[in-house]
Amino acid sequence: MSTMRRIPVSHFANGEAVCLYIHEIVGKKGKGPVLGISGAIHGNEPTGTYVIREIAKHYADGDFRGRLWLLPVANPLAFQANKRVTPVDGQNLNRVFPGKAQGMFTDLLAAKIKSEFLDHLEAYLDFHTGTDRPTVDYTYVHNALDLSRAFGTRYLFRPQADRAGPVFNGTSKAVTTARGVPSVTIELGGGVVDQGPYIARGVEGIKNCMRTLKMDTAPPSPPMAQTVLGAIPTIFPTQGGFLYTEAPPLGEEIAGGKVLGRVVSPYTFKELEVIKNPIKRGVMILSHLTPNLVEPGDYGYMVGDLEGAEKLPGVKPKTGRR
Repeated sequence: MSTMRRIPVSHFANGEAVCLYIHEIVGKKGKGPVLGISGAIHGNEPTGTYVIREIAKHYADGDFRGRLWLLPVANPLAFQANKRVTPVDGQNLNRVFPGKAQGMFTDLLAAKIKSEFLDHLEAYLDFHTGTDRPTVDYTYVHNALDLSRAFGTRYLFRPQADRAGPVFNGTSKAVTTARGVPSVTIELGGGVVDQGPYIARGVEGIKNCMRTLKMDTAPPSPPMAQTVLGAIPTIFPTQGGFLYTEAPPLGEEIAGGKVLGRVVSPYTFKELEVIKNPIKRGVMILSHLTPNLVEPGDYGYMVGDLEGAEKLPGVKPKTGRR
């Protein structure tokens, strides 16, 4: 059984209502956890929304255990504007959780997502991408290593307070992990490239997470060999213009001092900046796979630090007796 709830958040002065849409699919195979999946907390990251739509189609007949709660677009205004932040107040939704009942619009939105969605979950997957220009490929490890591994990215990231990396306060997963809910933040896809392969990977990864949670009754795929990074520094351009990448593809190693990319003026055609890898032994995690226009302080590159990284061996599939 599938239902959709339309949840009003607020009204604007032009009379328009802003609403959230939460889809619930009830499994017909018995009891299981309530798994929530959210997308487009940042409005310029639509790949997760595509993935959630495909998940809704795949499990529409209820051939699983438990319940699926799907929030395909967490920030409707940012999604409409193709912006990372909410246009009306300039706030980043994934920095203001748990929100406020009395606050700016994004605070109200976060509070509504918490009360109507996050507070009811027993497992949580939050899908992010590299936005509309860079492309990314890794998964966070918060409090459920088996679930993070099950999604199937080669590189995982376990945040460490004393090391560089994308670690933020006020995120949606902070609400769920505070209650001990197994939670995974996925970073996959984005950029000015075909999203089809990333959508397919996202769908398969979520299906395998559901198998790991024993919601999907098929056996989970055994984990591949993976690397847990303790630091992923972000490198930002200091000059605006055209960014031309010279770094190797995502998932490949890069030595310290190697050129990641060059910023060139679209007016004078002169080279404005050479961006180099500051990590002695790194691996590409986020990159611009096509020439893109950037501003100072935009996301340029993310390079995983392989020094001190933890290697997790893969598990061979079980074979039946002959």
